[in-house]
Amino acid sequence: MIVLAGALALAAATGVRAQVPQKFTNLQVLPKDIPPPQLVATMKSFAQGLGVRCEHCHVGEGNDLSKFDFAADTKPAKATARKMIRMATALNAQVTEIVPPAADAAGAARVTCFTCHRGAQKPLTAPGGGGGGGAR
Repeated sequence: MIVLAGALALAAATGVRAQVPQKFTNLQVLPKDIPPPQLVATMKSFAQGLGVRCEHCHVGEGNDLSKFDFAADTKPAKATARKMIRMATALNAQVTEIVPPAADAAGAARVTCFTCHRGAQKPLTAPGGGGGGGAR
């Protein structure tokens, strides 16, 4: 889902972090005033959850983030990611009602991309870890 993350991880490691914009446009699901470090962490979690890189959802390729058009809605995966974020948010609201977070909120039960995707682009729902279609 919306995966700027792989390149951002590389950017942090290679000193290219200056390529990450300080202001973001076309945020439709995430808060419009999200701090850059929080957005980077969110994108990293999407990338790791699905085993993808930035170009899965965003227009651009390679490791030079300054050449990406992050605001473009060209790729269908970006629309899917937004739907998935809304779904996870709704599920997490229900989970919180059922399993209230601990006082420190460490280890609180919550749904993430990894919950279903387990590092694969398609959710791993079949018994035995196969992709797509089956019930758990």
